[in-house]
This record gives sequence, structure tokens and C-alpha cells, in this order.
Amino acid sequence: MAVVKIHSAKSRIRAALLNSGRYTIEEAERKLASMKIRVYLGEDVASTVAGQAAALTAIVTAVRSFDRVLLDGFLDVPLIQRLPVKGKTMREVGLALGAALPDVGESTPRSVLIGTGGRTDSGQEVKAIWNGWSAGIAPAASKLVAGRSDCALAGIAAGALAVGQCFFAEQGDVRAGRRTEGVSLWEPDAEDWWGASGPPMAGVYLPAALWLIGLGNLGQAYVWSLTWLPYGARGQLTLFLQDFDRIGEENWGTSILVHRKRYGDLKTFVAEDWCLKRGFKVQRIDRRLDETLKRHDNEPGFAIAGLDRMEPRRLLGGPGFTHILDAGLGADVSDYHQIRVSAFDESDRPEVRWAETTEQAAYQVRKAAEREQALKSLKGYQEHTRKSKDACGTAELMGIPVAVPFVGAFAGAVTVAQSVRIASGLAPYSNACGSISAPGLFRAELGKAAERIRIGNVKAGVQ
Repeated sequence: MAVVKIHSAKSRIRAALLNSGRYTIEEAERKLASMKIRVYLGEDVASTVAGQAAALTAIVTAVRSFDRVLLDGFLDVPLIQRLPVKGKTMREVGLALGAALPDVGESTPRSVLIGTGGRTDSGQEVKAIWNGWSAGIAPAASKLVAGRSDCALAGIAAGALAVGQCFFAEQGDVRAGRRTEGVSLWEPDAEDWWGASGPPMAGVYLPAALWLIGLGNLGQAYVWSLTWLPYGARGQLTLFLQDFDRIGEENWGTSILVHRKRYGDLKTFVAEDWCLKRGFKVQRIDRRLDETLKRHDNEPGFAIAGLDRMEPRRLLGGPGFTHILDAGLGADVSDYHQIRVSAFDESDRPEVRWAETTEQAAYQVRKAAEREQALKSLKGYQEHTRKSKDACGTAELMGIPVAVPFVGAFAGAVTVAQSVRIASGLAPYSNACGSISAPGLFRAELGKAAERIRIGNVKAGVQ
């Protein structure tokens, strides 16, 4: 058999196919290499911040999830929010992010439609829709169109949802993209998600300083969402960026700020480079989160974490943050599309809410053993062992987590929206969870507002 690159640029996306049990490794690689998608930008939203955020989020996540992404629509419009990417128009930035213009006569079986128009009836087409802080997806034939377009976070979430529906359809989900559903980022517990459109962006406050812990898939998604917020002047946002790890090739497929071939850099350096070009103030912290970390009074008291294990999450209460937001993603084929966002303040600490019992520890050990046995039975891993005679290599393949960039991008938008609620003096949602495969089933529990705002904030500007 051909030599399998275990930790490739798309190895974590490949794991979604392998762990489904429907593909051998060669079949999964061929499937990924055959997947194409079109992103169409309609004239009605091309010059809105939500429309541009939706289109570019769709592009930056699709180029990692699909083999070829085609640009179409009204692209020669100036970018409203300048990004640390070469280009001043939607066409130029879309190409810089990795999309391509279609060849003569070229079509695709999947399309993400941003705004009205663009239907070809050549395959499945999914509309990204939004209204203020509400984000969702609809079949192309739906009469629902984009509403209020002043919230880039809703555009980001809608663009990520639409790419996700196309990806799920490629994996055989017959329901993907055939329903109209969504969630309000401002009120994720609202049954009428479309109507829960939230306040005008010009009426909210944004956090003035944040401590981001973990700069992988989720951490870079936070930075992407923060990039789109309407800070009125350079230097209005200060970011502390904490991580100890370096970029590997396998990070490209899931981390949306990573450039191909620029591997080996510290994750904090990649995020710092982006944030400085955006005009944010940055302090890098190139170390692990551990029991010794303590913040000073003049450092950000608001932390947003993107960690992949429960053990470091239980340490988040130690440094002395007044507010903490933590997002978590699934990591296997059964739950990689699921997200959970948790909010904490000084009266509700992570180490208490997430205290581990002996029974829970035993359950996790048992669950890991059951997962290993289930994966060993799948044809992809059995064939790899039989052909390669390398059981250790197979075990390493089985250990690769399932991760896709559009889930992280959606979770980033949900989490950053909660930071805006807190900065605006409103109660965050202490727990919000759901799946991007069925955003209409999102569930959330409203927490309590602080008696007074104890974090720095700035009035949102106008885009």
C-alpha cells in the first residue's frame, strides 16, 4: 500500500471519514481529494459586514474541509473590515485565503449561497442566513433571506453552518441542508431564533482586554471573530495570548490562521502576527497554564479558553480571573459536530463545577478502552494493519482526534458573542450546547449578571 502520512494537513478531517467505518484510508484520501464546493456572494449582502464575514468564513473553513473552493458572485466590492490578508476586495481576499475562480464550464455538486441569487440547480445548495445576532441555514428554495446585517458574528456563524451542512451531505447525511434552522447568538435559548435578533451592534459594548488561553483550533477561531468586531480605533483591544505549543502540519486543516508550509512557529506567534496587523495590542505568554499562573491587577481579568482536555480546564479558576468563558468541542465521529460554551464568574468556579469524582474517572477510562476496541473493528484500521504490518502506526492513526474547522469557527462566534454580553453588563449564558448539524436544537441556561461591570469595555463603532 502507499505510505500513509499519519499527521497530514487534513489528518483530523480524514479521521471523520475513517471513524465512520465507511472508508479505508485510501478511500478517505480519494474522497477528500474529490470534494468541491462553490461559495456565491449575492449583490444584496456583498457590501454588508455580515455578508462579507459569512463569505470569507465559508471560504477559510471550506478550503480546509474540501479540496477545491470556487468563488462566484459579486466579488469586486471593497472589504469593510480590513483583514491581515493580502487584498482590498472580496475577490482578492477570497483568492488569498485559498479559493479559486472557476474554469470555463466548471461546476460543483455543492454550493453555499450568501445572499440572494446564485442558484444553478446543479446539486445541493445551502443558504447562509442571518438577522442581527441570529444565524442559520436554509435550503436554496427557501424564501427566507438575510435580515439585519450589522453583526459580523452572525455572518461568521451562518457561513460556518452552511459549510458544515455541505460537508455532512458529502458524508451521506440526507437531511443536511434540507431544513431551515438556526440559533440566536444573543439569546441561544430562544425558541424563535430568527426573531431573537438582539440589539443593534452600535448599541453594545465590546471587551477592552482579554486573556486567550489556547491558540489552536478554538483560540484561532476566537481571534477570527474578534477581528471582525467594530473596534473604533487601533489599540482599543488588548489581548494576552497564551499557549506553549508549536504549529504542526496537522494544525492547518483545523486552525484558520495557519499558513501552509509555515510549520514550527509558536501558536502564540501566529496569533500575535495576525492581531498586531489588525491593530490590537498584544502580550505573548509562551507557557502552559498551570497551578503557578497568577494574574496581576493590571492584567486582563476576562479569560476565554480553548483547551482540549478537562484537566487544564479545572485550573482556569486559579489565576484570579473575574470572568471566564470556555468552549469545548467533541473529538470523535459521534460528537465532533457538537459544541459547549460555559461561563464562570467569581461565584462559580471551573474546579468546582467540573470536580471529578472517582466514578467519573473510572467512566472515562472505560470509555477510552471501548473507543479503542470500536476503532480496531473498523475496516480502515484493519486494512492498514494488514497491509502495512505496522500495528504501532495503526494505533497512532486511531489516536488522531476528529476535528473540522467550521465547527471551531461557529463555536468561536458563539463564545465571542457571550463576551460582548458580559462587556455590555448583561448576564452570560452559564451553559450553552448543541450541534451544528442541528442548530435548531441548541440549549442554553441563562446565568446571572454581575452587580457592576468589572472589566474594561469600549463602545462598539460603526462599520
